[in-house]
Amino acid sequence: MPYWEVILDKDKEVLGRYNQEYFTEQKIGEIVKKLYEQEIKQGHDLSIRLSKND
Repeated sequence: MPYWEVILDKDKEVLGRYNQEYFTEQKIGEIVKKLYEQEIKQGHDLSIRLSKND
């Protein structure tokens, strides 16, 4: 099943995985703004990528 992955660019650490079936790209953007706001304020770069099918 494909997932959206929110990753921290500097460490390549996966902060969250969200099922593409339930979350649109727009919703993932909203989640990042709300849940990962502290990391963004600290100057970290976050990115959203598509995971491979598991």
